[in-house]
Order: sequence, then structure tokens, then C-alpha cells
Amino acid sequence: MKISIVIPTYNGGDRLPALCNKIIQSLSPHVAAKDFEIIIVDDGSQNRSENLIGGPGGKGVNIKGVFLKRNYGQQLATLAGLRVSLGDFVFTIDDDLAHNPQDFSGMLDLSEKEDMDVVFAVSGNSSRRMFRKGGSVIRDLIFSILFRKPAGISVSSFRLLRRSLVVRILADISEYRYLSVEILKHAEKMGNMQVSFNRVSGSSSRYGFIKLAILALSLIRCSPIVPAKLRKSITASTMEYEVI
Repeated sequence: MKISIVIPTYNGGDRLPALCNKIIQSLSPHVAAKDFEIIIVDDGSQNRSENLIGGPGGKGVNIKGVFLKRNYGQQLATLAGLRVSLGDFVFTIDDDLAHNPQDFSGMLDLSEKEDMDVVFAVSGNSSRRMFRKGGSVIRDLIFSILFRKPAGISVSSFRLLRRSLVVRILADISEYRYLSVEILKHAEKMGNMQVSFNRVSGSSSRYGFIKLAILALSLIRCSPIVPAKLRKSITASTMEYEVI
């Protein structure tokens, strides 16, 4: 079994070494170094993260760098990471240390035990700020109404995808929307696992109220009920990047 971890990042070079070390420490006791890869997708950062490529790789871990020619946004950056991934299972995580790599094993176990195409990790932390909780509820409501999200399922950027699902998604990207929208379209069985989302001391979520509102509006604009002329015109085929 081979595992890929896709990390989209924008100006996150200061956080990546600690995150990569956490990933290696979490996986090394269970998975041989040759059987997992870390894919860092640099989304047009002002300071590219090239210095990390080949760093922890000295421990036998394969670290790939995908460098986008400009800032395409987290969704397309994650999609670029999926394109170069080779794992039988692919994790997508944020670069802000909020997602704990120690949860990987539980997500894998759930996916294999229940034969799930995708497992979304969702916060079980009751101390999350109220507007963040409200933002998640609104986001899930939009997914339910416009994109037929199953009842009882919450979406998240912390995900585990089976290779078979990744293949189906990549084979059917015509008009780009959101990765979670494509997952809802192609996944046959999905589930949630509750985890704790934590951030390093002094850091805060990059998704404040305004960004959450923009995200909600962007999701609505992606919906097929919106006339084609008003929908987002960005397609995955426009992405330009290099792999190191």
C-alpha cells in the first residue's frame, strides 16, 4: 500500500518543515519510507519552497515539489497535487498545522473497514469559534442544496481519497469547480471521522468571516443552476506548473 500526502501552500515555507517532520514521524512506524510521498504544491508563493525539496528526503522519504506558475488558489493547487500523486490512498491537508498527521491511521482504517471512497475529517473540537462553526454549517448547506451532498456528511479540506476515486475525478474535469464538488459527484461511498483541529500557539485561521462569505458566494457561482456566462470560467487545463 502506497500513500500520498498533498499539501497546497501559499507563502507557507516557514511552516512546512515542521509539518513534514510530523508527517514522517506519524507514518514511519507503520509505513516504509519508500511507500509514501509528500507532495508540496506551491501556489505561486512570493518565496518558493524549493529549499524543502530533498530536505527530509535524506531520510528516504520522497518529497515532490509542484510549483504553479501563478497563484491559482487552494482548490486548483490541490488538484495539481492529485495529478502527480501515485498513492493508493491520497491525503489532502492544509499547511497551517491545524490537521494532525496522527489521524492518518484512523482515516485509513475507516476507509478500509467500510470500503469508503473518501473520508472527510471533521472537527470534534467544541472550542472552535462560533462564526467558524456557522461558516461550516452554511458551506455544508450549500453543498447539500446545490451539489446533492448526502445528509449527515460534512466536507473538509482534510480528506482521504482512494486512488480509484482520484482517477475518476481526473478523468472528468471539464469545467472546473471545487474539489469537494467533484468528490460528491464521483464518490460512491463516503464518511466522516471526528478529529481535533489544532493550530500552533499564536496562529489563527486564515478563513475569517469575510473569506468564508467569499467562499460561500464562489460555491454558489460554481453551481449548474447559475447561467454559464456567470459561472467560474477557470478550468483545470489552464494550469501551468513544474514538478521538482
